[in-house]
Amino acid sequence: MDKEQQQEVMERFFDRFDQLHDELSQFWLDHIFLHWDWWIAAILTILPWICWIFYHKKDSTHRLLYAGLFSIIIGMTFDYIGTSLGLWHYTGKVFPSFPSWSPFHYSLLPVTIMFLIQVKPHIAIWKKGIIYGLLAAFIGEPIFVWAGYYVMTGWISIFSIPIYAIIYMFCDWLTKRESFERLSLDK
Repeated sequence: MDKEQQQEVMERFFDRFDQLHDELSQFWLDHIFLHWDWWIAAILTILPWICWIFYHKKDSTHRLLYAGLFSIIIGMTFDYIGTSLGLWHYTGKVFPSFPSWSPFHYSLLPVTIMFLIQVKPHIAIWKKGIIYGLLAAFIGEPIFVWAGYYVMTGWISIFSIPIYAIIYMFCDWLTKRESFERLSLDK
């Protein structure tokens, strides 16, 4: 297959994806937007950040946000892989998007990680990572499965433990870096 044929095939895939997204957007407007599950998801997207604004350690704001941003990037990457492989999907979306569930990736994951990083900093990072993985996999995920937001089609919660633990440990490690140097205009 030459490059021109590849481009034609890829254009057909993107046209189908665009059509599917249009259908999802219409379904979202008709059946999800402003319904009770949408309101809960919207609150779960906003409320954790409001709590974080008032209760985070103010002198660590930038370090914590740095860790939070990386948790979003890593979580979204893993989520894209998992949904692409058909291991899970979401309902009750705040936005008609593929594949992520924004309350988790943009709010619950980063805020809980940032809170845990600043609480009991003397506890070993690996212990907190395992605790976070266990809580997220065996309490968080089942709650969202029960509520109907998260549908596992080829995944079991025990697989999530090391993933959550590693995401937490990496983000905690990032907050402890002392290698940032001020940028100057001089060369």
